[in-house]
Amino acid sequence: MTSLQFSFERPTEFQSVCERDSLLFGSADWLSILQAGFNCRTLFAWDGRGGAAISLFRAGPFSIGYVGFPAGALVGSGVDRASIFRDLTNARLPGKPVCLRTVVSAFPVLEELRYKAVANPETAICNLQQWSLKGVSQKARRIRKALREGLRIERVGDEPFGARLYELYAAVIKSHGGSARYNEDYFTAVVECSTRSELLDVRLAMRDSELAGFLVTGRHGDTTYYLHGGTDPRFRALSPSDLLMADAIAEARDRGCDCFNFMASPPDQPTLVRYKEKWGGETRTQYTFTIGTSSSYPLFRVAERLYRLLT
Repeated sequence: MTSLQFSFERPTEFQSVCERDSLLFGSADWLSILQAGFNCRTLFAWDGRGGAAISLFRAGPFSIGYVGFPAGALVGSGVDRASIFRDLTNARLPGKPVCLRTVVSAFPVLEELRYKAVANPETAICNLQQWSLKGVSQKARRIRKALREGLRIERVGDEPFGARLYELYAAVIKSHGGSARYNEDYFTAVVECSTRSELLDVRLAMRDSELAGFLVTGRHGDTTYYLHGGTDPRFRALSPSDLLMADAIAEARDRGCDCFNFMASPPDQPTLVRYKEKWGGETRTQYTFTIGTSSSYPLFRVAERLYRLLT
């Protein structure tokens, strides 16, 4: 038996806890973004004290449940991740996901789960209250140059920037040989949500009236996460990404966060890891766990391997 209750209706206490504890990944705003971008449903797992939002994404004929997408975030104080996942694997879940997936961060301490996992390097500044731009002198020089060249930081307003942000994001992913996981509808929803939520920020680096780059961050509890970023190649030499990142880290510190998490990097991109570490970040191993929850899970694994071979 499980103490978790499952429902596609949001428990009243769930949203209250998200608001009280500044939890973006689980809030109504964030889940509306995922709905707009991916048409996914949200299954709530809740025992009255803690739980998780499970986003059900479609992959062909299969449904995959991502727990606390994208950071494996849980909701509620004193939540025992191992107990929640034990309950999840023993329950008959509405929506019939073929499997559950969740990220388990190495910051502050990696929680052990005994399931199939994929490892990736994760970088974070975990002593954020002691962070200073003076400690990353090379970045400080680039930021001064960016300001001299006329770059300025603005928050996104009522302008429909979603399409442009997606264009820059997709170009970055393509340049690294990857596949874009997010779409234009998602970025449009992120921009709109950032105008009303204090937990989601979209920063723009502008030169005159032109967009040189952008950066998106989200706050979940005492951690600010770097979610997305992109730079217009025409302005790359002016280092808009450095200007944006410095501002985001400093603001997270000034708002009282304990950690700035750059999130995981692909294992085959060591230069990206080094870039994050140059901001004062420490790199540890993050795991993404997959838990089969259906008798069709073996078939799904075969289909997933074939898809990866063909794309």
